[in-house]
Amino acid sequence: MTTCIRGTGFLLLLFAVAFGAPSYAVAAPPVPDENAKKAYLDGTGPCAVLYETTENMSMRALRGGRRLATSALLGFALPGTPLCPEALVKDSDYCVINATGSDNISLRNGLGQFGGTITVVVQEKNTPDSPEVVIAHGTFRGQMDFSPAILHQVPLGTVVGHLSLDGFSRQAPFTGVFRLPFLYSPLASVLCLQAERPLYLVDPANFGAPPTFGVSCVADNEMAIGYPTVKFEISF
Repeated sequence: MTTCIRGTGFLLLLFAVAFGAPSYAVAAPPVPDENAKKAYLDGTGPCAVLYETTENMSMRALRGGRRLATSALLGFALPGTPLCPEALVKDSDYCVINATGSDNISLRNGLGQFGGTITVVVQEKNTPDSPEVVIAHGTFRGQMDFSPAILHQVPLGTVVGHLSLDGFSRQAPFTGVFRLPFLYSPLASVLCLQAERPLYLVDPANFGAPPTFGVSCVADNEMAIGYPTVKFEISF
C-alpha cells in the first residue's frame, strides 16, 4: 500500500512537471503604488509600511509591570528615502525591508524605548516566496508611546526615533505610527461587508462617522498566515 501511494504521488509530480501545475490565486504583497508615492510627496502618507509577522512577549516582564517584546516585521519603502536609497533600487519601484525590533514599555504610563535592526533584501531567484538576499544593513532606536493602547484601549501607538543604513544614511530622524488590528462588527459590516473583518483605526477624530468611519479594512494581503498584522507606518 505504501509503495502504491508513493508511486501515485510520483506520477502526479511527473504530470505537474510535464503539463504544468495548476495555477492558484494569491493576494499580492501590499507594495507601494502611485497613490502611495503621491501621498508621500504631498506629505499625507508614509514613505514605508512594515507589517508585524511574529511577536514574542516576556511573561516575567509583564508581572513586573512592563511590556518587553521582540517582533519580526516585513514591508516596503519608497525609493529616495533613508530606508531605500536610489542606489539600491534597480529593477523595482520600491525596497523590501526586513526588520527585527524590541520594545520595553511601562504598563503604568505606556511609555518606553524601542530599537532593532533592519535589512534591505532582494529576491535570489524567480520564486514566489519573500526576498531574502541582504544588500544593506541598518539599525534604529527611539522613544515609544503606547499609552493610547495600554491606558485607553485605543489601537494606536507612536514612535519618534532615528535610523542608520550602513553606507547610505546616518542618524536619519523618523516618526512612526503603529496601527493595531481590532474587531468592531457594526463598522466592519458596513465598510468591509464582513462583520468579522479586522479593522485599522486611521482617523480617531472621525471614528464612526461616514463615509470611512475613521477606519480601514485589513486587506487579505495585510494578513500573516491568516492573522491580521500590526501595521507600522514610517515617515521621514
